[in-house]
Amino acid sequence: MREAPAHYHGHRRRLRERLAADPRALSDYELLELLLTHVLPRRDTKPIAKDMITRFGSLADALHADPDHLAEVPGLGEAAASLWRTLRECSARAACRPLAVREKFSSPDQVRDMVCSRLGHLTKEEFWVILVDNQNRLIRFERVFRGTVDQTAAYPREILELALRHHASGLILVHNHPGGDPTPSRQDRNLTETVGRLATDLGLRLLDHIIVTGRSCSSFRALGLI
Repeated sequence: MREAPAHYHGHRRRLRERLAADPRALSDYELLELLLTHVLPRRDTKPIAKDMITRFGSLADALHADPDHLAEVPGLGEAAASLWRTLRECSARAACRPLAVREKFSSPDQVRDMVCSRLGHLTKEEFWVILVDNQNRLIRFERVFRGTVDQTAAYPREILELALRHHASGLILVHNHPGGDPTPSRQDRNLTETVGRLATDLGLRLLDHIIVTGRSCSSFRALGLI
């Protein structure tokens, strides 16, 4: 005897039809519900999607959730965590498109989007450097140090050696504050002053130092600290 289709199959088909007709008509949990069908094809994903919205606070927070925390949501497992890691990396690489085509940075927003996509979700502190040529075209965006939950050791010598090795003309320092406060610390200020002074001696331009959190970022240049 043929097994009757699960009750949610018709609902899922209608969601996809609505998505094709007008994506804006779907609620946040319905969009998340459809996304989860790719890893849970034989489960009713509606209650799981609603649970995720409640747990994480919003669709955006659910999409930016740490993949390792998804196991805490009943019904989710490693397949969902793998999908979240994939989505996160796709987002970061899309934001880094200027690197692939050697685009010229034309606005601070370009830099902000790129660094927030790559570092905003991290739970441990990392230090990255953006290198540009004399026309502000992106040469490299590279991690130079990885630290702990609240500290990383960044050494001016290694940072400047990287810039010289790749024949950069300018550099932007980037690191994250996993604690959520983008305010520059005294250590951040001292490092920036040291790198800026040494960069000038070497004929390099220190363009900015950006501090990233999960929800915001701060710029030394915007704050008048460079």
